[in-house]
Amino acid sequence: MNDKIESISLRRRIVLMIMASAFLLWQIPSMDFFGKIAEGNESLAGLISAAGFLIWAGALVLFLLTGRTANCRSDPKAAAILEDELVRSNRSKAFIVGYFFTLLTSALVFAASLFQPFTGIDAAHVILVIAVVAPIYAFVVLERINA
Repeated sequence: MNDKIESISLRRRIVLMIMASAFLLWQIPSMDFFGKIAEGNESLAGLISAAGFLIWAGALVLFLLTGRTANCRSDPKAAAILEDELVRSNRSKAFIVGYFFTLLTSALVFAASLFQPFTGIDAAHVILVIAVVAPIYAFVVLERINA
C-alpha cells in the first residue's frame, strides 16, 4: 500500500512539474517583450509556444485521467491518504507562496516600468503567468520535502 501511494504521489509531482514547465514554455514566447528579445524570429517562437501548449494539454489530460477521481474509484483508502492534512497544508502554503510571488512580480513590474515602459498587456501577462506557475512549483517542492 505504501509503495502504491508513493508511486501515485511521485506521479502527481512529475505531472505537475511538466504542466508548470509546459505552461511557461507556452506563455513566454507569446509575450510581447519576448518578441523584442528574439528579434523577429516569430515562427520559431510560435513553434515553441505551440509545443508548450500541446505538452501542457497532454499533461492536463493525464492529470485528469489519473487524478483524484480515478484514485477514489480504484482505492478510496489511498485517495484519503493522498488528501491528508499534510497535503492540505502544503496546498495552503503553496497558495501563500503564489500570492507572495504575484505581489513581488507586481512590484518588480511596477519598478521596472519606471525605467522601461511596459504595456498593461505585458504586465498582466507576466503577473498571471507567475500567479499560475509559482504555486504549482511551490506545491511540488513542499510535497518533495515533506514526503
